[in-house]
Amino acid sequence: MNKTNCVLICFLLLIISGCISGKVPEIAKGPIAPPCGILAKIAMPSPGDGIIRATADITLSTYEGRYSRKTALLLKRPASMRIETVPVFGPADFFFSANEKYLKVFLPGEAKFYVGKATKENFFLFFKVPLSPGDMVSMLVGLPPQIMEGNISEYMEGKKYRFDIRSGQRKQSLWVSPEDYRLTKIEEIDDGRLIYRATFADSITVGGASYPGKIDIETENPEKVSLHILYRNLDVLPDENTELFDLQTPCGLSPVFVD
Repeated sequence: MNKTNCVLICFLLLIISGCISGKVPEIAKGPIAPPCGILAKIAMPSPGDGIIRATADITLSTYEGRYSRKTALLLKRPASMRIETVPVFGPADFFFSANEKYLKVFLPGEAKFYVGKATKENFFLFFKVPLSPGDMVSMLVGLPPQIMEGNISEYMEGKKYRFDIRSGQRKQSLWVSPEDYRLTKIEEIDDGRLIYRATFADSITVGGASYPGKIDIETENPEKVSLHILYRNLDVLPDENTELFDLQTPCGLSPVFVD
């Protein structure tokens, strides 16, 4: 008996066994597309949205070196943030604020106070990542930056939902946990070059909302940089004092406009 006949006989036996038992053998299904509306869910403000207060260890690695600082942060969606270093000894040596209009940086050791528009280019000058302050605020609370417009494909990759959004040569990909719709990874590529990749882990829950306890951001364009954020504690304050996100010019200093 040749190989072809053996295969045909086996196939017929499977059909017969299915008929005798009254059941049709199951056919293996391909990847199941995630339910609609997940992109909208993960982009919505968290239930406990207010002013988020946290302390974190931040490590920035660039071609110039590696810098680690303990910092105090205040975050308010959509685009407000404040960062101050918390040195072991002595006063803070770095102050940063941003809102929807301006970003400001005070370096006491250099007696410099910088002021500029809250753009991606100006944010890059100080943090070396190609993100706007608003995009960074979203990432620091475990949400995606502004989601691109384009053609969307969605499917299961391992145990995560994956969304690919394409517009021309640009692609934005998001990985989402199916259990609680948490963003676990996001990546943006332009013409085959990595713009940034961010991963989120060790989630913590505060006031019914989930936040990442650890965030890693990598970039390769325009230069290779890694940024690691590890939260030490985090809570949510009433949304009252927005003046916190606007540093005042120190006495005796004239602003340096970075635009």
